[in-house]
Amino acid sequence: MAIKLSELAQKIDCRMFGDDCEIDNVADIDSAGQGQLAFIYNPKYLGKIKTTRASAIITREEWLDDCDVPALIADNPRLAFVKATRLLNPERGGASGISPHAIIDDDAQLARTASIAANVVISAGVKIGEGVQIGAGCVIERDVVIGDNTVIHPNVTIRFATQIGDECIIYPGVVIGADGFGYERDGDAYLKIPQLGNVRIGNNVEIGANATVDRGALHDTIINDGVKIDNLVQVGHNVEIGKHTVISAQSGVAGSTRVGEYCLIGGGVSIRDNIEVADNVMLTGRTLVSSAIKKSGSYSSGILVDDTRSWRKNALRFKHLDELAKRLIKLEKSIKPDIKSD
Repeated sequence: MAIKLSELAQKIDCRMFGDDCEIDNVADIDSAGQGQLAFIYNPKYLGKIKTTRASAIITREEWLDDCDVPALIADNPRLAFVKATRLLNPERGGASGISPHAIIDDDAQLARTASIAANVVISAGVKIGEGVQIGAGCVIERDVVIGDNTVIHPNVTIRFATQIGDECIIYPGVVIGADGFGYERDGDAYLKIPQLGNVRIGNNVEIGANATVDRGALHDTIINDGVKIDNLVQVGHNVEIGKHTVISAQSGVAGSTRVGEYCLIGGGVSIRDNIEVADNVMLTGRTLVSSAIKKSGSYSSGILVDDTRSWRKNALRFKHLDELAKRLIKLEKSIKPDIKSD
């Protein structure tokens, strides 16, 4: 779609600078051409304004002295660019209707505007809202409820009694509601603990490809409104993820842990079971969370990359850290006898 820059400014709450022009899409500032909109979010890229072929850019007020092309002025150019991108590239909805190759139980309730692709299996008691799109090969087990305008991409499995809210996106390969990992030692074997809870997912949640969300053991596993989960994330049984928390790929949250609201969890983070993570916590990539985090802030763990020889030496020294600490305390006491040890 094409739109005047002045009209786009109104729609994404920006102020226009320079001449009006027509915009038909967005692009990176290095590759943008006629009719395309780019953006500058960091002053180190200001020199690219002189060489870009974009018809217009999004930038900050204080950088206009460097700008000799039409511009949209925003406090947060990245956010404005995202809004422009969404406006110029609307999502394509699937045609409503049911494929003749879908298998749907007579007791399932499907809204008239739902779209069901080939080889979908929908069991008894399922309720599917208006505008829902279910991709090919999905399995929706009994008593699942899916809210309005939710998109389920191909080959997703949603197990019995799961509840999914409105405007969610579930990407290919996701499994929601599989049994949690619960066993009790019984002599030489392990006795499986029945997983009697469900999964409840709020509105505007996204779950990335091949992620898994286990059902609860006694309580429900809960993913609250606005949560964004990346590919290959594991959410254990009875876990609760607070509103608008973002979890990056290959992270895992173990059972019965509560993660707060507006948290940012980097890639490969591991969070142990039965603890709480406060609201507004940032966990950098590969962090291991082994105890509760009670205050907002940024937290990290792990050892930074080093050349192998140096890393091995330091790893061996780390084993002696407790011994070295005790020797240091002993030495300090010999100098200042009133020093207290932990």
